[in-house]
Amino acid sequence: MLYMERNKKDFRKTDKWEYALLGGCIAFYLLFPLVDGPVWCVDSAGYVSMHITREPLYPVFLALCRGIAGLCGMDALMIAALLQSLLAAAAAWSVGWIVRRVKQDSRILQILAVVFQFAVTLLCRFAARRGSAYTDSILTEGLGFSLFVLFSVSLFLLVWTGKRRYLCRTLLLSFLLVSLRKQMMITLIVMGIVFLWHELIRNRRKWRCLCLIAMIFGVLFASKLFDRCYQYSVRGVWMEHSGNSMGILCTLLYSSDVERDEGLFEEEITRQLYREIMSQAEEQQLLYRYAEPGWLSVSSHYADSYDAIGYGIINPVVEGYIAEQFRYDEAEAAMKYDEICGAMSHALFRQPWMPLLQVYCYNLWKGLVNSIARAGRLLGLYAVTAYLAVGAAVCWLLWQRGKLTRPDGQTSETCRALAEQIDATLYFTLIVMAGIVVNALVVGLIIFAQPRYMLYGMGLFYTACSMIVYDLAACLRHRHSVHTGEQE
Repeated sequence: MLYMERNKKDFRKTDKWEYALLGGCIAFYLLFPLVDGPVWCVDSAGYVSMHITREPLYPVFLALCRGIAGLCGMDALMIAALLQSLLAAAAAWSVGWIVRRVKQDSRILQILAVVFQFAVTLLCRFAARRGSAYTDSILTEGLGFSLFVLFSVSLFLLVWTGKRRYLCRTLLLSFLLVSLRKQMMITLIVMGIVFLWHELIRNRRKWRCLCLIAMIFGVLFASKLFDRCYQYSVRGVWMEHSGNSMGILCTLLYSSDVERDEGLFEEEITRQLYREIMSQAEEQQLLYRYAEPGWLSVSSHYADSYDAIGYGIINPVVEGYIAEQFRYDEAEAAMKYDEICGAMSHALFRQPWMPLLQVYCYNLWKGLVNSIARAGRLLGLYAVTAYLAVGAAVCWLLWQRGKLTRPDGQTSETCRALAEQIDATLYFTLIVMAGIVVNALVVGLIIFAQPRYMLYGMGLFYTACSMIVYDLAACLRHRHSVHTGEQE
């Protein structure tokens, strides 16, 4: 019943206060590119040069910035940094905008939601070793963090209002994120989880759920089609970007042992390449057996070894073999590279699972910690406490919501409003936690869980926490008023 009532009403128009807040967001985020300028990073050259291993959206974005620069005479990278900063401002403001509307016009929660987004940027700029904000960095995260926030807000609006425009917006944002970075396929999984819960489990609408799941697969198909069209327009070859097979291979090699696993390879060439790679990794002590015990030590050693194995050993060995044995152009060499790495990964998946599982669990936990704090022993304990507290609070709110709504439909207006308020918090928290957990599960499997890959939901997590505290206080006030009324 509450869901149908929400569909019939729309949100209030934006007022002067929110325009002022939007101006503050814009001023905050523009400060970084104006002071620091565009920040060139290790991976930036690959995006600017449209390297074959890069997903299509960010190189296209930079190409558009170069086109704008040619018209207005500005530096193309500065234009990119400014546009990324404006997008970040819009994303931060949008979180505050929606929180205020579902939380009884609370400006305190609105400001907190915006401040939490600011805090993530400030931590990256001043507390992290990188010393710069992602909003002015020439990296996919310059767009990705903001697009993910907008995606989460749009998905919440979709399940909260049921309006078609939010469905279109959510699917579009997911398409952009997947085309920006393959890690963002997590948005497809998050949508699937939310749709299954909202449509199938809660509202018992099987056909609508099936249609929404079909749309998720449509986003995946569209992203792959866009990737192929991009590669065809740039290189004249109908293919997707290369390099996807290297990620999991680095992890499989890290936990491997030559004496135990070389018998897994059926082709002699692949076995020889494996031996050469492992020999160099052994010499540099990059393998799992050289890590000190403990989740933090193993995950840190794995993070330090990942790029050294991938870019320092796999690429020179495999690319050197291809250059020596074949006369391929760029696209053909890339496809052969993927074939060899894929075959090696397929064989190593049959290695004993215990070392690989241990590396994965440690990396997964590091990802969960980095999603809301910074990996460390004390902050690891804080993360455990924070996640358990959120889980306990959600369970308590579910219990309270059940007490507020009567089965005979004779629920008071006060109880109905409080139940709807709790509903908003629970849906928002579900979306945020699904994003954090799914991201940690995926990243933990294919790459090391550094903050750059994990910060997408940090500001949203603390926004959800503030909403939970607000509802807990409202429930306690309601119980006190009911108890006082009964005594009187």
